[in-house]
Amino acid sequence: MYEKETRSQAHYQRRARLYDWANRLSSLVRGISGMKERRKAVERLELRQGARVLEVSVGTGTNLPLITERTGPSGHLVGLDIAPNMLRSCRRKLNDHGFTADLVVGEAAHLPFADNAFDAVLHHGGLAEFGDKPQALAEMLRVTQSGKKVVVCDAGVPADGKLSLPNRLLLNFQPEYRQHPPTDLLPSHARDVRLSWFHGGGWYMIECTKGESP
Repeated sequence: MYEKETRSQAHYQRRARLYDWANRLSSLVRGISGMKERRKAVERLELRQGARVLEVSVGTGTNLPLITERTGPSGHLVGLDIAPNMLRSCRRKLNDHGFTADLVVGEAAHLPFADNAFDAVLHHGGLAEFGDKPQALAEMLRVTQSGKKVVVCDAGVPADGKLSLPNRLLLNFQPEYRQHPPTDLLPSHARDVRLSWFHGGGWYMIECTKGESP
């Protein structure tokens, strides 16, 4: 495990109980609906009924019910996270809402899944903290079927540096999120790459389709 991942694991182990509360507070400061913004990312996955979907850094599982809305009861959801406490919170949330998913402890740069195992992969928050971002992005594409979508989202700074006052305040508390969207770190077989902004202009969304590996 990378040094940054070790620190990140300890951090999220401690804050698992407060994680959802902190996200709600962040959305309140930005003046947005966190669930509405999350739904935008899920929509970009272009899911069909019965799809197999992986969420990397699943956290407490807030996105999983939104994914289930599109995959239906025949879909197969897998959530991976580095912090076991986050997955425990995720399991409780899924049980409360009557949803099911396979939850796996692991790190993004070494995904424990076969090539082409999923119809889509989502990552919503945390890439800035990864020790090996190119490898993590490559892994997300590796486990995705050819022609299918990968969507990667995180807090970040637009190229023109324009940020609202709420976003500037929030980023001051987490300076690692002052990084630019890492489109240049995607592997060469990432096709149809698209960059957009959401979460009140303080988060980026990178979409791509998996092409044939070189």
